[in-house]
Amino acid sequence: MSVLVFVIGILVSCNGHQKQVEDLKGEVLGIHDEVMPLMGKIKEEEKRLMTASGKLMTEDSAANKATSDKMRATAKKLENAYEGMFVWMRQYKLDFEGMSQEQVIAYLEDQKEKVTKVNEEITKALEEAKAY
Repeated sequence: MSVLVFVIGILVSCNGHQKQVEDLKGEVLGIHDEVMPLMGKIKEEEKRLMTASGKLMTEDSAANKATSDKMRATAKKLENAYEGMFVWMRQYKLDFEGMSQEQVIAYLEDQKEKVTKVNEEITKALEEAKAY
């Protein structure tokens, strides 16, 4: 009887870990899927800011330098956010072979933090671009 209780305990524990893994994978990919459609918008905004910055400098470089510099800095943030998404995607593992359940959970929690940071950088850069 105690062996049966032990086996059932192990099975319940494994199923709990598996559900946690599936939930974490869903959260990580959900965060990714939230901002992935914005990738084209990032490049559009970057190009728009660089063009507008150049136009300001052509009109009156002395008067417009500060604004032009801010626009270029925001364009750089957009570029970095764009790159950040692809850096994250390249390093994200889909195969957890050879990893314990605890290692998989720790890995996915770390990935959730990383993709959340990418999401925040993209959102913040796009919000900043709206000012111009």
